[in-house]
Amino acid sequence: MNALLTLGIVVYSIICVLLILLIIIQGGKAEGLFSSAQANVLGSQRGNALTKATTFLSTIFIVGALLISVAISTQKTAFENVTTNTATTTTQQQQQNTPLSAPTNTETLPNNTASSNQ
Repeated sequence: MNALLTLGIVVYSIICVLLILLIIIQGGKAEGLFSSAQANVLGSQRGNALTKATTFLSTIFIVGALLISVAISTQKTAFENVTTNTATTTTQQQQQNTPLSAPTNTETLPNNTASSNQ
């Protein structure tokens, strides 16, 4: 599970970088960062293609965030269950292995408090 979670975080990081780049490239009122280069390469469909790609990547971004959070919380819960079960088992074994012993010294000491006060 640990390797799969690491792979998911790496893929999620790549999606984050791609999403940031797509948002920077898109044209707004100022027509984006590379407005003249986009017009030549992508033609008239540049806004439509970039909008679809941004929508797709943002959907993957949200779903990926949810999946990673569920995977991490599941991993923590599994770890807590293992440590709790181990501690409970160890305590029960110690209680079973420790015999109950009766007190060995049954003598009572004389009360000398009255004589020491005089």
